[in-house]
Amino acid sequence: MMKQFKKTVVGFADTLTIFKNFLTKRQEEKQSFKVEDLARDFLGPEFTEGLHNAAQDIKILSTLIDKINVPNDKIISMAKSTPFILVDRALKKYFKGAVTSVIASKIALGRINLTTLKKAFQLGGYDSVKTLLAENINNKPRVTKNEKTIKAIVDRLGERKKKK
Repeated sequence: MMKQFKKTVVGFADTLTIFKNFLTKRQEEKQSFKVEDLARDFLGPEFTEGLHNAAQDIKILSTLIDKINVPNDKIISMAKSTPFILVDRALKKYFKGAVTSVIASKIALGRINLTTLKKAFQLGGYDSVKTLLAENINNKPRVTKNEKTIKAIVDRLGERKKKK
């Protein structure tokens, strides 16, 4: 089933992020980005009926995207691939309580999955994981150079290895 899903769904774009990027005045004025408020303000009060029904919400979000003229290439550039989302989710679950979800997402953004981290840990422990996470890419670490964060990741990898 997941294989078919990946073939059908290429990725996801977060409409909240899109709206915040395109409705900068609304952002500056700290106005609401709730679907019902956006629908009422941009489409009219009649569009708020039937909200919180998945199919209706999708129609309204699509209409809002059209109304504020978000180009397709911008949606694509802000989208995340299905494989990325799955890796990000797995990393957040695995490292929950050890590191922040932001760090877990940075690992995924660095194109590192759990299997790669585990292999690095098995091959060389702390030093191999540190090399992987701190690798210099465009004059920045791939994920982090923070010793405390790296230690927390290595500690979690070690804990999980012991439990098996």
